[in-house]
Amino acid sequence: MTPQAWTKDPETWPPESERPKLQWQIERQLRATLLASRPENREDVTREVYNRLFDEVPWHDANVADARDEKAYEEYWFRLYGPLTRRTDTLLDIGCGRGGLIRQFAPAVADCIGIDASDAMVAIACEEKLANARFVVGNLLRPALPDASVDFVISRQLMEHLHPDDVPGHLRAVFRLLRPGGRFLIETPTRLTGPWDISRGFSDTATGFHLREYTNAEMGAMLRAAGFHRVRGPAIPARVLERLGQHNRFAYVPVSIKALMERILRLAPTTLQPSIARLLTVREVTLVAERPPRA
Repeated sequence: MTPQAWTKDPETWPPESERPKLQWQIERQLRATLLASRPENREDVTREVYNRLFDEVPWHDANVADARDEKAYEEYWFRLYGPLTRRTDTLLDIGCGRGGLIRQFAPAVADCIGIDASDAMVAIACEEKLANARFVVGNLLRPALPDASVDFVISRQLMEHLHPDDVPGHLRAVFRLLRPGGRFLIETPTRLTGPWDISRGFSDTATGFHLREYTNAEMGAMLRAAGFHRVRGPAIPARVLERLGQHNRFAYVPVSIKALMERILRLAPTTLQPSIARLLTVREVTLVAERPPRA
């Protein structure tokens, strides 16, 4: 059955056992289109390929995610990282998807803005009206907002989807959007125990819509190059971070410590690395960086 024959009706979908490989094949083709795009048309190409992905893969998680499971995860994520925000913050979620994360953060901050490249995702996000939040389709690389206009930026599961050539410029753009003293929270899969996209099980490296997966050391270096300081990551496992509640904002260590943990991880046997990565708190790349305050 061709992608054109797959509709929103599950009766038209291929057998469940075949869907991961079919999705991987579609993502590889769209990935090639995105990687071959030129800087001047990348925004349009990105929007096109994501709209095509969600259209050609109607069983994609973004289309069929269980609302209750998604809400439970967003609540959990807010318990982990909500303590990093302040009541007076204007928060920006880049790559906001269906808007679930903003629905969690909105009561804790003054204002929220969600930006996504997908028309379909923003349409879903806009279905629930929030008094202090708005959602727009826009450029994820350089969000069309004034400089120094936000206090807290979230980038969750986004960096791996950006063209690698664009990441340094994207980090500089986020730096400009933040007010002095503003914070930038990044969560992205680590390459050390990947791949973490649909290609897992089909290839040894990410070959789907994760255009590149990073390490804490790499992301930390790029953040510092973009002008950020106090680049830190959680020092304890997420389950402990959650239990600390509002006090967990103190449980962070410099990214240099995370980089050291990654060097230790590389010395371990491959079969043990996933378990050790969890113990060393480098199972993913989670970093918070700050724009320096005014002198």
